[in-house]
Amino acid sequence: MNILSLMLLFGLMIALMLLGLPLAFSLFFSSIVVVATCTSLPVLQIVQKMFAGVDSFVLTAIPFFLLAGNIMNSGKITDKLINLASTMVGHLRGGLAHINVLVSLLFGGVSGSAVADTSGVGSILIPAMQKRGYPQSFTVAVTSTSSVLGQIIPPSLIMIIYASTSGASVQALFIAGIVPGIILAITMMIVSYYYALKYDYPREEKKSFVDFLKALKASVLVLIMPIIIIGGVLSGICTATESAVIAVVYSLIITLFIDRTLKLSDLAPVFIQTAKGTATSLFCIAGASAFGYLMAYFKVSELVLELIKNMNMTQWQYILFCIALFFFLGCFMDATPAICIFVPIVVPAGLALGLNATHLGIVICLLLAIGMVTPPYGLCLLIGCQISGIAPQKTFKDVGVMLGAVMVTLVVILLLPDLVLWLPRLVCPKFV
Repeated sequence: MNILSLMLLFGLMIALMLLGLPLAFSLFFSSIVVVATCTSLPVLQIVQKMFAGVDSFVLTAIPFFLLAGNIMNSGKITDKLINLASTMVGHLRGGLAHINVLVSLLFGGVSGSAVADTSGVGSILIPAMQKRGYPQSFTVAVTSTSSVLGQIIPPSLIMIIYASTSGASVQALFIAGIVPGIILAITMMIVSYYYALKYDYPREEKKSFVDFLKALKASVLVLIMPIIIIGGVLSGICTATESAVIAVVYSLIITLFIDRTLKLSDLAPVFIQTAKGTATSLFCIAGASAFGYLMAYFKVSELVLELIKNMNMTQWQYILFCIALFFFLGCFMDATPAICIFVPIVVPAGLALGLNATHLGIVICLLLAIGMVTPPYGLCLLIGCQISGIAPQKTFKDVGVMLGAVMVTLVVILLLPDLVLWLPRLVCPKFV
């Protein structure tokens, strides 16, 4: 009976998605139908579970991190980061591509969102790269794939969602994302340099050390922001949510009173944009929570554990299964429902095999971040293509090459888990 009910649950969700219904509604309606036809539960239980899914103090960090990122984006903070990055790597062959990656690394520590990264950085650098003779497909590829850094470098919104779903520590996840994020940026810059040598992409004007110091001075208030966020969380002075609120206040002070790139009248569209993004994320979490509750009701976790025991799965076999699962999910749905639905099933089974929840979380977050670039979902790819004015299918070759850098990073993370975990073990050992 449970198997048939699960088949109906997933079948309805997929059918509704294929009909064009938004994922959150697909999750909600399929859950309602299965509760009404396959269980003795009251239908109102689904509504209760939806509210319970978003009734989490950890999740209140999401709107504030989104707001901080949107304020920084609207306040043209990206310009300062681009100027700083140009003084550091602009003189290399293919300088604008390296600047693109480095700015994504820096901006990821401010926004925590891959979409904000693609929109903010891409709107400036994609046109600039095209003016300098870079092909449209390459500009989109390097911009959309480097935006993955926004999901790995702390603060990361999907890490917060993973922590709230799996019971892992936000602090440990934030710190564990630093080394993979740096490796990811380096591998992307290596691929960009290969492209630059092969196709003779231009260098930018070499800046002096004095120029670097000036750019650093202009950017220092922005660069302090990630330190405030991470330092506050790690020191125990504030929670992730409280640090997000501090980030909002800090970003308002910079943009309204110090740089004066925003006026009070400019904040209304920023708040509206943040409200829309928050509503979308939280409604997805609510729908996924109801869907996940039904999978718990049908004892899917126990079925998975039993399957692992019967198949005598090793840790590596299970990790490969997780890679295939979340890579596939990332291609078709947003990271938020994917985490809310499947992490409560996958993580307990992984812990039973002796895997580390923090290490597994970094792997899952990176795989779902890749889904922001891979079609058919590929939201960051679609945004990049819209900015550039190119059809997505024309970018697949270059995107595939750039994703090779991401896969190299994934392999390093898998083969060297201690490389990921040594920093959180050093800084916050009680959470790892």
